Amino acid sequence: MTVRGLISVSLKWKLLCPFLVLAFLGTTSLVYIGLNLQNDMIDKEERQELENFFSLVLALIDHKREDSLALAATIAGNPDVPKLLVAHDRNSLIKLFLPLFKRLHKEYGVEILHFHVPPGQSLLRLHRIDEPTEMITYRKTIMDAMKSGKSVAGLEWGVAGLDIRGVVPIYDDGRLAGSVEIGFPLDNKFVNYLKRHWTADFAVYEKMAKDDYSMLGASSNHPGVFLPNSELADLNEQTPVILISPPSCPNRAVLLGHLKDYRGEVVALVAISRDRSKIMARLVYSRNLMIAVGAVGVILSFALTYFVTILFIKPIRRIVRAAEDIAQEKREIRLDPGSKDEMGTLAESINTMLESLKLRRMEIEDHARTLEKRVEQRTADLVDSETKYRTLVENVPLIVYRVLSDGTTEFINPYLTETLGYSTDEAVSDRNFWREKMWGGDVEAYEKAMGICFTTEKRYRMEREVKHKDGRPLTFIDNAIASYRNGDSIKWVDGIMMDITELKKLQERALRSEEIRILGEISARVAHEIRNPLLTVGGFSRRLRDSFPEDDHRHQTANIIVNEVARIESFLTILFASIRPFELCLAEVDINELLYLWLNNLEEHLQSKGMIWKIDLPPDLPHIRADEDRISQVFENIFKHAVGSMPEGGHLDISTGQDHDHLVIIFKYQISYISDEDVEQYFYPHIDAGTNWTALDMPLVKIIIHRHGGKVDVFKETNDVLVVRIELPLT
Repeated sequence: MTVRGLISVSLKWKLLCPFLVLAFLGTTSLVYIGLNLQNDMIDKEERQELENFFSLVLALIDHKREDSLALAATIAGNPDVPKLLVAHDRNSLIKLFLPLFKRLHKEYGVEILHFHVPPGQSLLRLHRIDEPTEMITYRKTIMDAMKSGKSVAGLEWGVAGLDIRGVVPIYDDGRLAGSVEIGFPLDNKFVNYLKRHWTADFAVYEKMAKDDYSMLGASSNHPGVFLPNSELADLNEQTPVILISPPSCPNRAVLLGHLKDYRGEVVALVAISRDRSKIMARLVYSRNLMIAVGAVGVILSFALTYFVTILFIKPIRRIVRAAEDIAQEKREIRLDPGSKDEMGTLAESINTMLESLKLRRMEIEDHARTLEKRVEQRTADLVDSETKYRTLVENVPLIVYRVLSDGTTEFINPYLTETLGYSTDEAVSDRNFWREKMWGGDVEAYEKAMGICFTTEKRYRMEREVKHKDGRPLTFIDNAIASYRNGDSIKWVDGIMMDITELKKLQERALRSEEIRILGEISARVAHEIRNPLLTVGGFSRRLRDSFPEDDHRHQTANIIVNEVARIESFLTILFASIRPFELCLAEVDINELLYLWLNNLEEHLQSKGMIWKIDLPPDLPHIRADEDRISQVFENIFKHAVGSMPEGGHLDISTGQDHDHLVIIFKYQISYISDEDVEQYFYPHIDAGTNWTALDMPLVKIIIHRHGGKVDVFKETNDVLVVRIELPLT
């Protein structure tokens, strides 16, 4: 049916059809929403139940792990065991523990009782007595227990398969005599126990390779209960995966969760499967019932609407006939109000309108005589004003914009392209442009700012960061105020944005220069205040030391004073070096090469303290223009500070990278302890008696970096990890 045909349909059907459609859509929507809510609720309950089952499985494994440690510790506490292990006396161990193992196997399900001796040799497997001794250095739990001297427990694969194992070291007069291992199986007995207690089907798979699993045990052999091995690949190893009615198990809800060994590596997979046939039947019944109720509601709504429509149309037809008379210039006609309802009120209003039309007709005829000239004058004024406004907006060095309440950018001047790289067409055509590009996707801040204008009717002024189209961050000051249309409600927000990126950089450089100046003044003052008394103390301490014989204990005491004075003199030397002006000799510098150089220089110190270092230096890192000797001084002092601060066996991570027009160097190393005050004073001169060097020129580090136009930040990542982040400009 064409549009003209729809317009010609009678009012009765125009009223009936929408009401019928609305009743149908409303009922259908309610049925759809109800079914979805029911499905979601049942789905959530099923997921929660499966997650609870998985938590119970993990708790049972932990319980077995604790049991294995407790039983192993009990056996290790037997005073005869250390001597038998030292003597490698297999027969005595069999005679002593074989009855116990049979009892543990029968009453507690223990499958493994295994004795080992250093340096990783299997001495006796009571669960496989006939097997000879062999080296088992591939067993991580056993090797770690012997090396650390501590008990170790967790999932691990061995000759008996994948089991829950606990290993306890055994000592004889303070020396390691060996270890004992207790293991619980992860097989059909385990999953059948789970099914008996928790009314679900369980299966355990051993991870053979990255996407290859082999079933160790299952509580059911029926097809369609568990997923085939081909569908177990590419699973998330961090969180359990829940599948509701998967294609291979349409009547089941399945949870797949990984099991990890004591080192955190995935070694097995647990599958938990629940039958949901009854739930699906209940959903079908609910759907049919709701559809039937909805159909009855639609029929009743249509009947009631038809009756109301007949009553409503009857007085309208009477008014239409009167309106036809008015259309034939019969303006003196008056309508009979009839009833006192809304139709009667409408008839009275039409009578009032007819009286008013007579007066307005006379006024319009008079006004029409002068209207044309006034319109021409006003139009000319508006055209002139618009031309001036557009010229000003398009040439002003500011971003001028107008944003509607739904986020649409109605207008923005071409300065947007010059500053941020986006064209005006990109801004106007994308409804989400202002939220995603100009606010960086920060929906909360955007809604808050728009709420100030559209809700509280106040203006806002804020400083924020906006990213250029190529990813560069720029800083703007944004001023916006709400505007009204026809004086009734707020329709849009008008605003301007000023680019203050260069101003912020100048402010930051000024602050750095002031910081360097203050640091230099402090260093100079401290150096001059200490130097003269120190010379006096040093001279007298040397005379005092030389006045005693070398075998006199007073000579040794005075020598300590001389050495400490020498350390302070080194400290003063650093202070004078920090305040001494210097010039930069710029050239192409390979930062990665300098870092490798200092790592090689300090490798002996790192190895002597058992430290572990890790480097991440991209080979394609661009070179920078810098003073190579000065930058080398920076790395030297930071490396030495790290070596002096790190504990035995600490970790040192070094990485480089590029962040837009800056090259970034990051040092991350462990520390025994450092306070917030020590972090703030990181670039004060350091004296370290624990290394070959006595003092570190840390103030010069910060000065050199700032002289190159870069910056350096020091902060604690955790309580025992310190991070030094250096940024150097590429140009």
